[in-house]
Parts: sequence; C-alpha cells; structure tokens
Amino acid sequence: MINNPNYPLRSLGLFILPLVVCLGLMRSVSLPNEKALQPYNSLIIALEFVHSSSDVVNTLEVLDKEEILGLDKVNYFDFIFMAVYSSFLSLFIYKLGAISNQPVVKNMAWAGVVIFTSDLLENFIMLRITSGYMDGGMSFSPYINFLPLFTWAKWGLLAAVFAWLGTLLIQKGSLSKVLSLILFLPGILLALSIVDYSSWINRFTTSIFLGFIILLIFAVCYRKTEQYQA
Repeated sequence: MINNPNYPLRSLGLFILPLVVCLGLMRSVSLPNEKALQPYNSLIIALEFVHSSSDVVNTLEVLDKEEILGLDKVNYFDFIFMAVYSSFLSLFIYKLGAISNQPVVKNMAWAGVVIFTSDLLENFIMLRITSGYMDGGMSFSPYINFLPLFTWAKWGLLAAVFAWLGTLLIQKGSLSKVLSLILFLPGILLALSIVDYSSWINRFTTSIFLGFIILLIFAVCYRKTEQYQA
C-alpha cells in the first residue's frame, strides 16, 4: 500500500510516473546526437557544457534549423522535468529528516530549490544562445559567460547532495548500504572528469540519473522499523 505507515517514503515512488512521462517527451524529439561534438554523446549535454563562442558555433553549425528547434523543444520539456525531479529530491530529503527527527536534514530540502533554480537559469540561457545563433551574428556571446556557472552548479550540487545522502543511508540495513555506495559514484566520476574530462564527463552525467533511480528504490523499500541514525 502507498500509505503504509511502515513505509513512510513509499508514496514518493509515485514520482516515477511523471519522471518517465517527462523523459519520454524529451526522448520523443528526434535529435541527431551522432552530430554532437566529442566527447559528448548528446547534443543537449554538448550545449550545456559550451564555454566559448567557438564552442557554440561548433555545436550548432552542424545542425539545420529544424534540428536546432528540436533542441529548444527538448529544453521546453525539461522545464517540466526539472520541476518534477527537484520536487522529488526536496520531498525525499524533508521526509527523511522528518522520520529521523533530524531538523538539519529537513532543512537541507532547500538544496532541491537551489538545483531547480540553477537548471532553470541554465535552460533560459541555452534558449537565448540558440535564438541568438539563428538570428545570425554573435548576439549570444554575453550569455556564454554565465552558462558554465549554472551548468556546473546544477551538476555539482546534484553530485554533492547524492554523496551526502549516501552518508546517511549507509548507516541503515544491508540493502541501504549497497544503494548508498552507488550514491557516491557521481562525486567520484565528477572528480575523475576534472582530471580527464573527455574520458569521464559522459559517465558522470549518466551517473546522476542513476542516483535518482537509487533514491526511488530506497523510497519504495525503506521500512520505518529500521533504526535510523543521521
């Protein structure tokens, strides 16, 4: 049962439905990801991580107008996705703090709001960049200075929050210990990406999605009868 008092986080498992719908909407847009600049395996990820005007030109010049509009469409769907995943993350942290009677943990739910804000601003900037590029000239250039700030804030904070949650979940039962170890993976891959960007950046971004799957599994399986110590 969803509202079983012995499984206080199980209701969060319902987030799987809107998350799957949002991912399905974004995947429904046909993008030629094989045109993404190396080392990226996705055009969206390639655009997120541009650092200069030449990066923008190199990323978008291989696309026709319809393909660039497709990128914009994915970003519009992403507005819904970011609202869903950040709400799930905030509620997960808040409920985890509530059932463990840890006010500090509950207060960390604000991390979801910060991540949402970073993702929101990142998307707005990417839309301005694609719009400026299609208008011709270099009118998008001023926005490039801000994009890395919000892109790395989003991805970095997600990795940090997952690692922090890992330190909480590792204190629980055997299944929770295994799941918690996976939550440390994004932080490890982020560090490796700094050392060898081209070899690890795709693995890092993929591990963030894996982190959400781990939290969903924990939410469904967690039993209140387990003793919790934060």
